[in-house]
Amino acid sequence: MSCLIDIKLFVGQRKGFMKTIVDLTMIGVCCYFFFFGIGFLVKPDLVSNFALSYVSPAGKTEVRAYYGALSIGMSGFFLYLLLSHKQEYGLTGILFLASAVFLSRVVGTIIDKGFNESYTKLAIPTELGFVIFLGLVRIFS
Repeated sequence: MSCLIDIKLFVGQRKGFMKTIVDLTMIGVCCYFFFFGIGFLVKPDLVSNFALSYVSPAGKTEVRAYYGALSIGMSGFFLYLLLSHKQEYGLTGILFLASAVFLSRVVGTIIDKGFNESYTKLAIPTELGFVIFLGLVRIFS
């Protein structure tokens, strides 16, 4: 609860429309990674929504560790940058991360001939839109 109050006070202290957009983007990214991570820690079977599966208990643990814990750790780091008044660094990091995921998905889709997969049809335009949004926010911030 204290953290939420700190965020509200922090966002309220900033001036200008773009600074508010940067702050809201950072808060949104923190929430996304946190809840994404919690979801995979609690229910690793969610990985099937990404057309993936595991074949052993070690695979299930890998889903928890990589998709779950790594996402929560990233959320914490981006929240730290936000609360340390270093949003531009966080935004730049998120832009690099999102761009790398998008580019690897496009290249992987070409190599693996996965154009007709329903998840790919959703992921590529969504990730492209996110990268464009992040780029615009970063350029104009």
